[in-house]
Amino acid sequence: MMIILRPAKLSDINQIERLADESGTLVCTLPAIRELLVKKIEKSIHSFEQDILSPGEEFYLFVLEEIDSGQILGTGAVNALAGFHDPFYSFRNDTMIHSSRELNVHSRIHALKLNHDLSDHSQLCTFYVVPSMHNTEYPKLVTLGRLLFMAAHEERFTNEWMAVLPGIADENGRAPFWEHVGRKFFGIDYNQVEYYHGTLEKTFIAELMPHYPLYVPLIDEEAQQVMGQVHSDAELQCHLLSEQGFEPDKYLEIFDGGPILTAPKSAVRLARETCFGVIQSGVNGIESSLNRYIIGYESKDGFQVIMVSAMPSDNGLIVGEKVIQQLGIEENTSICFFSV
Repeated sequence: MMIILRPAKLSDINQIERLADESGTLVCTLPAIRELLVKKIEKSIHSFEQDILSPGEEFYLFVLEEIDSGQILGTGAVNALAGFHDPFYSFRNDTMIHSSRELNVHSRIHALKLNHDLSDHSQLCTFYVVPSMHNTEYPKLVTLGRLLFMAAHEERFTNEWMAVLPGIADENGRAPFWEHVGRKFFGIDYNQVEYYHGTLEKTFIAELMPHYPLYVPLIDEEAQQVMGQVHSDAELQCHLLSEQGFEPDKYLEIFDGGPILTAPKSAVRLARETCFGVIQSGVNGIESSLNRYIIGYESKDGFQVIMVSAMPSDNGLIVGEKVIQQLGIEENTSICFFSV
């Protein structure tokens, strides 16, 4: 079975719509609204086609496809600039100092401040892999494949990267952080605000969210306990990003209190260790003893990424002849690659 990560096409719309239905509110950037999904695919196609000198409004949508069947098994995207059109809002963990010399009291109080510090970050988003693939290596292909694209096309992205992970919510759509914080300002359910977040402009956030610091000791204990905690369905993605150097130390998602992982490009292992060369064939029969690599290359369908066993050579990688045939590429095609 050969699975690739490739740019989304308009002909994928039916399958992407199915995945959007399956993902629910966990992936608000993949709304189950056909018209919006078509617009996202069209924007992605246009973004890939543009010659870019610096990052802007571009949006790159990838799908995980099983080549023989044509079945789409997952999605992943990248926003070149998280806050190009609208500020990207988050809560920042801050410390407020309160002191009284007369009473000899000096207090450091944890507070959350609404901010748009992350607006100039490039954002990994829209991660979803069908449940049957969770215990395979292919979620890694979605995550590392996008990072490889970013590393190989650095002019398209900033030097600060991030990913927003879903926080704690139950199967009924109840999110403790939202119930004790956001609902007090919006008066609507968590699922409803996530729907708005994925389908509307972000001005409603500035209009309704609190602009003064929220003192964490005054927030209900149930909400405090889930701050910075990742939803169980996103633990795999969190682990993959953490392995690459992303850290969740400073920012929270404003609706469910989930972690926002950030990293400068220079701290991301894949960005530091990506190599460039060409692909050749010639290792049939010994693939099981070889290392696994993420390999990216330009095809007629755009930038594609595969994960295969390969042998390093003086000028790139050597793979099995069957891999070359399945991908429909020529030997000595230029590649970028990373050992996993």
